[in-house]
Amino acid sequence: MAEEDQTDLELLLMQAQNARLENRLEEASQFLFEAFNLDPRSIPALMEEALIQQQLNHWPEARKCLEIIFKAQPENTQVLNALGITWQSEGKFEKAIEQWEKVTALKPDYPEAWQNIGLAYEHLNNLPKAIAAHQKVVALIPENARAHRLLGMAQLDYGLLPAANKCFNHALRLDPEDPENRWQRFFIQALAGDFPNAWIDYECRFDLPGRTTPDHGFDQPRWQGESLPNKTLLLHAEQGYGDTLQIIRYAPRIAERVGKILLWVPAPLADLMESIKGVDAVITKKPDARSFDVHQPLMSLPGIFKDSLETIPNIVPYIGTDPVAPTDKPRKIGIVWEGSGNQPLDRRSIPIEAFDPLFKKPNIEFHSLQLNQKTPSIMKDHQSEMTDFKATSKLVQSLDLIISVDTSIAHLAGALGKPVWILLSFAPDWRWGYEGTLSHWYPSARLFRQNYGETWRDVINRLCTNL
Repeated sequence: MAEEDQTDLELLLMQAQNARLENRLEEASQFLFEAFNLDPRSIPALMEEALIQQQLNHWPEARKCLEIIFKAQPENTQVLNALGITWQSEGKFEKAIEQWEKVTALKPDYPEAWQNIGLAYEHLNNLPKAIAAHQKVVALIPENARAHRLLGMAQLDYGLLPAANKCFNHALRLDPEDPENRWQRFFIQALAGDFPNAWIDYECRFDLPGRTTPDHGFDQPRWQGESLPNKTLLLHAEQGYGDTLQIIRYAPRIAERVGKILLWVPAPLADLMESIKGVDAVITKKPDARSFDVHQPLMSLPGIFKDSLETIPNIVPYIGTDPVAPTDKPRKIGIVWEGSGNQPLDRRSIPIEAFDPLFKKPNIEFHSLQLNQKTPSIMKDHQSEMTDFKATSKLVQSLDLIISVDTSIAHLAGALGKPVWILLSFAPDWRWGYEGTLSHWYPSARLFRQNYGETWRDVINRLCTNL
């Protein structure tokens, strides 16, 4: 290539990179088009094209560019690592691992590749291999707090709580300001039932990068449990529907300390929340700043009251008015088999085929309480009736037993005092604890836990023997 063309090529690549970094992707692509006209085999141009395609989430196109580069540079471990990411981004973790294992064969001291392997094995629920990969990372970069935290998270899911706790403490010593490290300390304490100690770290959720509690920019102070008989407290929902259903139990206790409670919740919950004792008004839109004096996110309330598992208010029902008498022989069973799917590693959902042993039980009516899924013919579909949570609560009340994965219907049934059997994966959320069949939050609930390595059909078989 002539020197002048080489200079033009370098300028075009620099312009393409700047445009890509500023998310002007069409402009970046035009610069690259001109660059390829000068040199169709330019490795830097191919790499820039791959980065643009990745930014567009066009993974096959990005992979095609990377494969051409790797053919020309078979020792390039960065390209191999990037190839693995394209497969991972499509949910094809086995293919991703193949690429990353090639990386570690060429360069055993490549911590990013080992970390990618560990995270991919977690998605495949192969926790021994995930732990082994994360241990490699810790050995390579022992002063990296994230490496210790990720190792602890894999150990926690595998049930190695003491080892996981050691990793989380080490991560905190290395980086005490990282809210991710504090969150893991909260999670393992909460899972072990170490309340009220765990509530202090729960407040770090406001600082997490993927926070689910928005910053509403209120100028009013947060309520700290003090007596304010002439003031209005705004309680606002955060996280999922189930979290609101779980924590609204605190409203009567709060009403003893404040003059008025204003409750801000998503619209599907509003009508149901009208029945909550202690709540004076329910709203679904951000309130005027002059309408309240103090505020508090709902999920902070257990910490405000410094509750242990023994002091959590758990008299049910606290939603609705009619207590539900359990039946010895349930004839009408409602089933929920999928969660929202909005968790990065969602182990909650269960293939509907796993319920086949249950569906073979005679003399039982099966009712689907699942939204946005095709209902099997053996079940009655109620999606059209489930217009909001008040309508859904009436449906739940009409059934003898609810069998649900860890999702909002499980919380609704528990809050209504309805017998509910909750199916928990081998790595449960903190609120269900690490072991046991009973819930401190919901006296009418029974917990069916999946053991590591156990299929969901195995869990359903165990459930059937209890039914």
